[in-house]
Amino acid sequence: MIARTAKRCRRRLPAFGLLALVACASAPPRHQLSPLSPEQQQLCVLVEKAYRSEAPDYPALRERAAKDALVSAWLTRMFVRDIFTAREQRPVGRDEALLRAVGRIADPVEARAIAELKQLGALAVPTLVGDLLEHDQPQPRELGVELLGYVGPPALPALVGVAERGSPRQQRAAARALGAIGVDERSLPVLRRLANDADFAVRADALRALRSGGPPARDLLLDRLRHDPDPFVSRVAALSLGAFPDRLVGEALITYLERCKGNIDSRGVEAAQQALQQVTGTTQVRSAEAWRGAVAVLPAGVAATGR
Repeated sequence: MIARTAKRCRRRLPAFGLLALVACASAPPRHQLSPLSPEQQQLCVLVEKAYRSEAPDYPALRERAAKDALVSAWLTRMFVRDIFTAREQRPVGRDEALLRAVGRIADPVEARAIAELKQLGALAVPTLVGDLLEHDQPQPRELGVELLGYVGPPALPALVGVAERGSPRQQRAAARALGAIGVDERSLPVLRRLANDADFAVRADALRALRSGGPPARDLLLDRLRHDPDPFVSRVAALSLGAFPDRLVGEALITYLERCKGNIDSRGVEAAQQALQQVTGTTQVRSAEAWRGAVAVLPAGVAATGR
């Protein structure tokens, strides 16, 4: 797939081979970039040479490239390819998320490429969305979610567009990217619509994204916990509520725990127990009555207004 394509590209990539990336690009057919003019090709080569050699004139060349949307798009692909290449060279079996979380992965190639994408900001977004987030395969979509999260707020308009008009799997990826950026007054209405979508998987990913929101996001999760007809979506709502350690959430999770026990829903019971442990910062499995005592000491959760 893309990682294997990157490997083939790396084998034949010349010393300063951005232009070889044209033949190796694995974007979906609907997102093909226009060919570069000879002048644009020359600029790309100059920028890549300066970038690879860490030349003092690189910032000035990058600024020059940023004035050309097509050149910026090809540079975005170069940085994405560097990230794929760096990651595919790691030993199989590493827990990437865990190692990254504890700061044990500091690949200089990957870190530098991510920093460059952040520097490009909005200029990188159309390519990250078209090449990765809207890709047919899950691996590039997940990388798109991650990298658009790094880009942050400049990606919001494009992500809102995908969330509103994309296919279900694209909507799901857009929802996760919105959550990675952080839920606010701009993204919450979009996620609220997705949380009520007819597709249960779209609803579930919208609810996962709400973990990074405040009281309005929490209240939407509470509503879905209580009223979503799909048990899987209810479990996702419960687990996402683990990010909100207040009494209102704790009491709702206890009610959910009792409901799942009554319905002989073992997965729901497990999700409720896990969420209650997160809310209270404990590790024990408890009865509903014991949980009431544990959540009683949590700060009171005040319902958000303006829903």
